[in-house]
Amino acid sequence: MEKPVRNSFSGITKKHVFCIAVFLVAVFAVFGNKGLIAVYKLRNDLSGITSYNKLLEKENRALEKEIELLKTDRRYIEHVAKQELGMIGRKEVVYRIEEKAPAK
Repeated sequence: MEKPVRNSFSGITKKHVFCIAVFLVAVFAVFGNKGLIAVYKLRNDLSGITSYNKLLEKENRALEKEIELLKTDRRYIEHVAKQELGMIGRKEVVYRIEEKAPAK
């Protein structure tokens, strides 16, 4: 007598296959290349980049304003020359006062 051929998948039903398929789809949806975790990380990156972009825009506006002042305002040019370059005006005198070190 021949032994009956036994199917190794005989205990698996369509319900089991469906549950496994749903589980695999859920795993790929969460951990896959475009899954929920990747989307969360990208949103955080986008938030940081947007904040940095706004900061750069604000800095650009300030620099544009300073450029315009340097092109048109002679008093501002004089102020910058005095503050950043240590220059003095034509009729100005600079007095330097040196303090003597205390005697020991």
